[in-house]
Amino acid sequence: MEINEAYRILGASRSDDENTIKKKYKRLLFLHHPDAKKHRGETSDDGMITKVIEAYKTVRENLEPSAEEIDTWDWEAAVNEGAFSDRSVYVQYRIYDDEELPLSKVAEGKYIWDPDLEDFPFFTKSVLEAAKDVVSGAGETPSKESLMRVFHLMMQEYIFPADAARKLGEPVGATEDTEEYQFSGYIKENPRSSVEVFHEGEPVDIFLSDNRAVAQNPVTGTFLGDISFDDDALYYVLLPLLEEPEVKVTAQMMRLIKTGRKRNSIMIRIALRIPKNLKDIPVSYKEQILEALRRKRE
Repeated sequence: MEINEAYRILGASRSDDENTIKKKYKRLLFLHHPDAKKHRGETSDDGMITKVIEAYKTVRENLEPSAEEIDTWDWEAAVNEGAFSDRSVYVQYRIYDDEELPLSKVAEGKYIWDPDLEDFPFFTKSVLEAAKDVVSGAGETPSKESLMRVFHLMMQEYIFPADAARKLGEPVGATEDTEEYQFSGYIKENPRSSVEVFHEGEPVDIFLSDNRAVAQNPVTGTFLGDISFDDDALYYVLLPLLEEPEVKVTAQMMRLIKTGRKRNSIMIRIALRIPKNLKDIPVSYKEQILEALRRKRE
């Protein structure tokens, strides 16, 4: 949609500030919402409400948020002063349950991801943007390999694994000194051995190997397969805790899932016993990021 048409649909002008445009947008959403039209005895026009949403998205993309606007937000997440760079924080508001407004940038800084405040997909979007800025700023077009290397390092700078695990996991028990949280994962198995190795309730050892979570039989030491998660956030939350000596990790097989003629998976239950006094320590990967940028130029 052309920017001039977008302003026309919203009944706005280029001299309007963002708050004014947002008010006009919300008024049009209420005006053209099917429920509101039905109440007024008017015929619903789904095409118009789609145009309004597209127009607002177009105008938003052409507006540069002012530093003043960003500073008015008091983002409550922790800050990692040692992180390589700032990142944006995005939220998405809803007017109706099934209607999402365009993303809004509400803050910028070296904020730690808080699962209670920020959706993980929006968090990864902000880190990817920051990584692209870092890699592009080093000169030349970034390769996918160097970009993803910097992205993964920056993701780890913005996550407190123990704090996130406490918020994402299902609480299943506690003692005077520890709390236990439960997560689900899946072992991607060799199709020839999946039926043979699965025994419901049998324990599984899990550990890190080449930055991957893997499973093995605790008795025979047989490699069972890589571990995957439905929630992408768990790769950045659970994997660091597998190497935390104060966290006790246990796992057991739950059920066999037939995912195809030649491939099965085993659903496992992973339990983390985390000391109540365990505090996350901010990490800085400045040297590793600079090294990745140097390799990019070679």
